[in-house]
Amino acid sequence: MGYRDRTTSEKSGTFDFCIMEVRLRKKSAPADAKDDLRLLSVDSHYETLRFVQDNMEECIGNIVRLKRLESQSANGVKESAELFQKNLEPLISSMTASNGQGVMDKLSASLKKALLLLVMERYKSDREKACRVLGISREKLETELKLCGVAR
Repeated sequence: MGYRDRTTSEKSGTFDFCIMEVRLRKKSAPADAKDDLRLLSVDSHYETLRFVQDNMEECIGNIVRLKRLESQSANGVKESAELFQKNLEPLISSMTASNGQGVMDKLSASLKKALLLLVMERYKSDREKACRVLGISREKLETELKLCGVAR
């Protein structure tokens, strides 16, 4: 973030910043299509406002690029979660074979939650089977489910 000393009072009002509403609509969109509204925060000096007005096409281009990055980021999170779940399946299978022996105590909270969700889903919420696979008591399972916020 850059800063430039502006001791003159060439502002468009009493506030240091103003908000500009930018309405995005594809050129080929029908007339009744809903606009995508974005708010742009700009400092209120006349020089900056003139710059934004003169370069509005570039500003809109940056907003569109940011919008694309946001949607790509959301897709990436979903793909990561699916990949994470897919890669946990072998862990559950190996735990089934080894009867779990103290696995839950070695995991982080987020990994515990993911593991609990997978085990409960795989065994259709059968707590006895889940306890055997995880190698924990029924009380420990209930405690872990509550700590992770997994609904009953």
